[in-house]
Formats: sequence, C-alpha cells, structure tokens
Amino acid sequence: MINISVSYGFGDDNRYHTENVPSSIQLALYKYKNYVKYQDAIFKSVEENNTKLRVTHLPLDTLKLPEENICTMINKIFEKTGCVKYVIHPNKGVNHFVDQFFFRCHSQTKLCIETFGWKSNKYLRSPIEIVEFILIYQPSLQMVIDTSHIEELWFDPKIMSLLLRYTSVIHLSNRAKGHGQHLPFTSPVGDLNLVKFARDLKYKYKWDGDIILEYMPEHQHKLYKNAKYLESLVN
Repeated sequence: MINISVSYGFGDDNRYHTENVPSSIQLALYKYKNYVKYQDAIFKSVEENNTKLRVTHLPLDTLKLPEENICTMINKIFEKTGCVKYVIHPNKGVNHFVDQFFFRCHSQTKLCIETFGWKSNKYLRSPIEIVEFILIYQPSLQMVIDTSHIEELWFDPKIMSLLLRYTSVIHLSNRAKGHGQHLPFTSPVGDLNLVKFARDLKYKYKWDGDIILEYMPEHQHKLYKNAKYLESLVN
C-alpha cells in the first residue's frame, strides 16, 4: 500500500504549516535546536491530533553535530510516535553517521538517503551512487527519491524500476525553469508529468512506500487538496 502524507513543521520549523495538523505527516526538522526547543509541544500535538508520523526529515545540520545527540533524538521520536523512517541529505560525512546510526539507534528504525541533482555539492551526487553506496556499505539503508531534485533521465522506466527497489520514500513536488522547485505536483508549468508518475508507481512498478508532498510555503494551501487527489490516483 502507498501511504500519502504532507511535510509539516512545528514552531520555527513551520515552513509547511497549515491551519490544522494533518492526519499523516513527515515531521520536518530543519534545525536541531528547534527540535530541542519544541520537542514536548511536537509530541503533545501529534498525540492530541491523532496524527500518524510516517517519516521524519532529520535536521539539515545533522552531520555537523555529535552523532549521539541525533541518535538520542531519533530514539525518542521512535519511542514517542513509532516513526520508523528518517531522512538524511547525502552530504560529506554521511558514511560516518551511518556507522553511528546502526550502532546507536533502535534496530527498527530505517535511515533513508535523499537524492539531489548532479550539480549539487553533495557527497553522493546521483541515485545510482546512492544505490551503490547501499549495496556496498549497508544493505539495510533505503533511498528517498525527491522529484524536484533529480534529473529527468532517471525517470526512464528501466532505471526507475531499479531505483524503486531501494526506495522507501518519495518526496513529490514539481519544478520548472523560472519557477523554482517544490511546486505542486499537478502544476501546469511543471517540467514533470507527476500525475502519470504517481499512477505508474502503483500500476507499472507495483511500488509501495511513503509519498510525501513537499511544497514551498507559497503553495502550502494546496497540500490538503493535492493529498486527496493523490490518494485517488494510487489507492
């Protein structure tokens, strides 16, 4: 089954804030200090709103901080919410963090490495490099395909079929030259046909996992409506 969620932040991480806490979310943590500041409020809100925390996006400063701090955070989030999947960017130092993750974090938690464009200043610069890293370094790692970040060539059915074997989470949003990234996935100016891609995930690739809608703040008002439409496409 494909699960649909929206990315949602609390407090100073409220880039994706909407009027009400959604029923299913990716917890967006962009700075570790914000997690420390708001953790009690986050757990309380998730519990009171009966929100299912499907995925947690780790802070962008994760690899600059002591691994013990991040792993303690992951373990607490898992214990409080049952969230299993944790997303990290493929920056330099991720291999050392992977070692610490498997040493310090709960055995049921999963670390998922997000894709970025080839021109990005990242340690792992393509989905294929991430797959190779998984196969060689730690087979229980998983991948996150971010449709706003990867090049169109990776949508070739033969390649995508391979990538999806290692993919547990998809960050779904469109992009367009002159309009930026993280547009609504149905955007009429978008470069990618993500309606077809969403259908293909179910009917062509037989994929199951978590799809997260990740939009820029100016498009956040479309999150709920788009999530409902996406559910009609894949379920």
